[in-house]
Amino acid sequence: MDSISKYKTILGNTNTIALATSVMNNPNVRIVNFYFNQKQPNILYFASDRKNCKVEEFTRNNIIAFTSIPNEGIHHVRSVKATVQKSKQTINDMAQSFISAIPGYDETINAIGDTLDVFEIHISEAMVISDFEKPTFIKF
Repeated sequence: MDSISKYKTILGNTNTIALATSVMNNPNVRIVNFYFNQKQPNILYFASDRKNCKVEEFTRNNIIAFTSIPNEGIHHVRSVKATVQKSKQTINDMAQSFISAIPGYDETINAIGDTLDVFEIHISEAMVISDFEKPTFIKF
């Protein structure tokens, strides 16, 4: 299997990343659910309460890093060459995509959907770790 296929398989089989930001040399990592569209492999989508502190961090420094959280084994995708931005898509535009990717997300939308904004992680390069051998890199 080639690197892009492994990348798509790994991101298609999880819905959770550890998302890292840094503002004024203060790193911050949090677990975030996401939606991955295989037709746009260099973008991950997630929603957040627009008043969450991470949203303020994005406006101060939109350069982020992330690693996918494997459901099993060591297969994961990492990137230190990514940026985040508010999407033009709304939570209503993306609701079915989030619900299909994240079990129970319909409850989140019903409870706090009016406070959620959609964000996009744009990936320019990613590392694919699919076994104990040397990782492979993908550039977009």
